[in-house]
Amino acid sequence: MPDLGTCQDSGDCPGDSYCDSDKTCVPYGVPPEVTFDPTCARESPPPNITPAVKCEWTGPPAGDPTAGYVHVYSSPFVANLNLRQDLARLEPSIVLTTFTTEVGNRTGMLRVFDGRTCQEQMRIGGPDDPEVELNRPAYGTQWAIGDLNGDVGASTGHPEIVGLHRTSLSTSDPLNLIAFRVDSSVPSSPKLVRLWLGRLCGQGGADTVVPIANSSNSANFGPGIWDLDDDGKPEIVLDQLVFDSSGCLLSSPAEVTRYLDHGVITTVADVDHDGKPELVRHDGVYAWDGAGKRWQLEPYFAPADPAATKPGHVAVADFGDFASPVTSRTPEIVVISAASTAFAPSSSGTARLMTITGQIVLGPIELFHAFDGTNEITRHGGHGGPPTAADFDGDGFVEFAAAANQFYTVYDPDCLNAGTGVAQRPGGQCDRSEVTLPAFVTPPLPDGILWARQSQDYSSSETGSSVFDFNGDGRAEAVYRDECYLRVYDGKTGKVIYSAPASSGTGQELPVIVDVGGTFTTQIVVARAGNGGSCPSPDPLNSASGQFVKSTGFQVLSDPRDRWVPSRPIWNQHAYSVTNVGDRGEIPRASQVLSNWEQPGLNNFRQNVQGALGKLLLADFTVELSDLGALCHAAFSEIPTQISAKVCNRGTNPAPSGVLVSFSARSGADAGTRLLCEATTPTILNPGECTMVSCAATPSENDEVFVVVDPNHAIQDCHPNSNTSSGTSVICPPGPS
Repeated sequence: MPDLGTCQDSGDCPGDSYCDSDKTCVPYGVPPEVTFDPTCARESPPPNITPAVKCEWTGPPAGDPTAGYVHVYSSPFVANLNLRQDLARLEPSIVLTTFTTEVGNRTGMLRVFDGRTCQEQMRIGGPDDPEVELNRPAYGTQWAIGDLNGDVGASTGHPEIVGLHRTSLSTSDPLNLIAFRVDSSVPSSPKLVRLWLGRLCGQGGADTVVPIANSSNSANFGPGIWDLDDDGKPEIVLDQLVFDSSGCLLSSPAEVTRYLDHGVITTVADVDHDGKPELVRHDGVYAWDGAGKRWQLEPYFAPADPAATKPGHVAVADFGDFASPVTSRTPEIVVISAASTAFAPSSSGTARLMTITGQIVLGPIELFHAFDGTNEITRHGGHGGPPTAADFDGDGFVEFAAAANQFYTVYDPDCLNAGTGVAQRPGGQCDRSEVTLPAFVTPPLPDGILWARQSQDYSSSETGSSVFDFNGDGRAEAVYRDECYLRVYDGKTGKVIYSAPASSGTGQELPVIVDVGGTFTTQIVVARAGNGGSCPSPDPLNSASGQFVKSTGFQVLSDPRDRWVPSRPIWNQHAYSVTNVGDRGEIPRASQVLSNWEQPGLNNFRQNVQGALGKLLLADFTVELSDLGALCHAAFSEIPTQISAKVCNRGTNPAPSGVLVSFSARSGADAGTRLLCEATTPTILNPGECTMVSCAATPSENDEVFVVVDPNHAIQDCHPNSNTSSGTSVICPPGPS
């Protein structure tokens, strides 16, 4: 075994070696079971990290036929579409609709972007599409991404994209369902193609496209993807409509719920532990009758209060021992309801929490608001947006949050009964000691509310939000973008940790927190539109926001040093609940879906998590040059020759593909280095894995060659000193005298 020297830790050891218990550098693989450093861990992130713009898209270049399609009214969704047909790579894409207001009414198109660079990858349904009438999406559709045909395990497989299709340019005509697939028959130029339109199949020997009643171009809802019948083939669920994976309508033709002109977001989960998923709505829990092709109200849903069926948006999580028996871990249902189904921001909706039997255990509480003395709309709470569920205050119990006209609010059963809580949540806390309120609000906050922070959403008054525990301390942060700013809120106090301008006319869209670059890190993706109202500048809740400016497209934000705990590389639909989808867009069979609220570290809704990753894991690159003998011939012949190095990940966190590896050289100890060539790692490196990287170089005969992996420190590394390796001598040493 070579003498590699002594050490204090593995950062002192050269090449692909580690520091053993005797403080001696030993090659990895000696003994065979030592393949990575189990002590590699990142420090807990500080609580107030200020993110920076990683990349953004504000619109296509001048002269592009889609140049006016720059506003975004729907959520950005993220999934690995496998565009390079390589399962060894993790390269998520951002999927969203962009729209224009330049043709008399809002007209949309579907675009797909590279999550690492924000560069457009594919598009369809725009003015340059020869089949635009058949491919045009509703300008506000929420998309759902999932593997409809079971091929994502193959190198040529891709998940599909499902949303709402606009049938004409009339704003009042009904919509229908549409699915797109990735055509990678030309590997270098993947493209989107229409897979199907939602239809009645085999009626009178022909298929008939299904219009969706009560939907129009104002729709801002969209489908979700689940396996309802445990056959391994997903269904697409849009409110009470069910389509199979081929686009055939299974349920009886029906209307979707008319709600604020926008529709309701669909939620499906097995809430009663019978192994079969239910449609969870504001007005009941419904079982899918596969034989009769219809939803049937579960007989146990028997509310005593008529308010338990008021229409609205839902979330599902376990809020405490409200079910019977209390040991069943049965979830509860959150409902955010507008005052009526008609669009009327100058009204006050409510928030309620109820059991799956329909018994209300919190509320209905009027959406929090307070007249600010200037704007009459502040006399009303508004509609309320799709709720989130998470442990915001770190007490071990879940709370829920929702946006409305004037405030973003966290609702907490522990704050019932003047803050003494309820018996069903033993040990739950309602600590408002650090909560601040604007001067026009008279304390205390109403029963059931942990905190409320002023916002501005008078346009739709029903914007969505999302959740993530950025520093891994067990207290989730809320992420919300209103008409003016994207904000990150401390979960316990509501303090605005971060704020940045992000304009919008608002709908039901939400920012997503996800590993959008496939780098085992975390980013925020936020949509923007330039058609919102006037906004204060800077943000009155955080003066570090910078001056307000209207913007378009979308933006990806990240911690410049990647200190946030990692996240999954997918957020596939609005009603995202982690266990509903695999990392590559796989839709699990109904019997294999894990109940989110029963999984360690979960019990949440619209919150992303680490998945298989640990919160504080850390990669560790090592690199070793291969035999340099062939380069001596290249030096004399001046013909480029491949130079190679072995790159390994000896840390605890996976390392992404595409990491830069730089080869350089110098002639003499006092000479400067010059670049020979560069390459990138071709595959994901899990802990203990290695790969060969090479590129063509033409060195000089007296060169000493160096290799550095990740020279720009793009990836957090456990022992950055081991990222460099060099030849032990010049590549053409002199022969014996």
